[in-house]
Amino acid sequence: MTMGSRNIFVQSEKANQNYLTKIVKIDNLRPHPNPEVTRLDITTVNGSDIIVGRGSVNVGDVVVYCPCESALNLEFLRENSQFREIEMNKVPDKKKCGFFENKGRVKAISLKGVISTGFIFPVEWLYVWQADLKNLNFEDYIDVSFDTVNGQLFSKKYIIHQQRKPVIGNGKKSVKRNKRLTRFDKLIKNQFSFHYDTGKLADRIFTIDPDDVISITTKYHGTSVIISYVLVNRELKWHEKLLKRLGVNINTQEYDYLYSSRGVIKNRYINKHVGAGFYSVDVWTSAGERLKGFLQKGMTVYAEIVGYLPSTDTYIQKNHDYKCKAGEFEIYVYRITQTNVDGDVYEFSARQIQNWCKSRDLKPVKELYYGKARDIYPGLSTEHHWHQNFVNKLSNDKERFFMEVNSPDCYNEVPHEGIVIRNDSTGYYALKLKTRKHFLMETAELDSGEADIETMEETEEEI
Repeated sequence: MTMGSRNIFVQSEKANQNYLTKIVKIDNLRPHPNPEVTRLDITTVNGSDIIVGRGSVNVGDVVVYCPCESALNLEFLRENSQFREIEMNKVPDKKKCGFFENKGRVKAISLKGVISTGFIFPVEWLYVWQADLKNLNFEDYIDVSFDTVNGQLFSKKYIIHQQRKPVIGNGKKSVKRNKRLTRFDKLIKNQFSFHYDTGKLADRIFTIDPDDVISITTKYHGTSVIISYVLVNRELKWHEKLLKRLGVNINTQEYDYLYSSRGVIKNRYINKHVGAGFYSVDVWTSAGERLKGFLQKGMTVYAEIVGYLPSTDTYIQKNHDYKCKAGEFEIYVYRITQTNVDGDVYEFSARQIQNWCKSRDLKPVKELYYGKARDIYPGLSTEHHWHQNFVNKLSNDKERFFMEVNSPDCYNEVPHEGIVIRNDSTGYYALKLKTRKHFLMETAELDSGEADIETMEETEEEI
């Protein structure tokens, strides 16, 4: 076949960058650490540990990787007999069935102390599903990420069935959110912007060089808030409208505050149909009112709200108290921008955010490290596989970054969510590294049908 990857394995318009499927080559394989487990091996792909049957995968194999909490094409799973319920498979055979449930979801699982947060399968399964892929040389497609194969959707973010409508997708997702801002006539173009989608560190580790100055901060499990003091269009009085039509120069703009969740503006004078939110408590406006007095003209603060919903005993995220009392919440700032009247945006560095917050007795996200990337693990060779080894070290660093242990920031015993890395040398977007234990917790919550406030907020019809 001579078709390029753009014609076969593509990212659709609604693709979610954190849930893309990827063609990879296996470059590591190790036995399960429990000596009693003799039939399982472990490979690390894209920063995820994946448990495989011994002998089913070898170093050098080209395979297809699917991240945790993605949902795979049901016809693909049926053709390859990967459903647990044998009646759903093309060939109902108890000896040849898989472990997927009817939604095709990739789950985090724990087997004898090892947490697996992904799924890999041989490329042959693709042409069992689509026969015309059989002649492809899959070596040519290594590192290609996609959600669509030959025009058919293959993978997407898993959404629990109770949710009202699918999340608007992707790394292009934030672009779509910002496009929808044109619905509101009070907003001025390029003054207000939603937060970009934070990518996975393992996917973009090559944007960090050993000599880059990076910030590593705690990743908080709460809900995002945006508090902005930017130019908006004034609502003119009747006589001002008349004078304006007569050619009188009337000031039509003013600075005002906007409060927003990750994807929903909460100001009723802008978004007249907005509700209080998934929990019927507008925690975002409560946070905005607390911080608004600190903002200068043109400033936007992006932060995480953690603890409890105001005046209730309901956690913002299940059991994640973040040492708050019932009915109280804390705000941790992770990003600040300054926008001038022309719409030009200045981005605060990670260190500037820390200093701005502390000088005002506000809380920035907890800084766990600031300095050159190479200095965290000086023993790592920068000449041989530094990027991969760097991610592996970070992923298992319990002492400095609390990876794979309970959160030191909560009274309750809940897994630490992970860390966020920002490159202050290049100004590149923040990247996240989540713990395997947190993935396992999220899988259990999704299994129970519990909704997540962040995802549910993004299913609002109006922003």
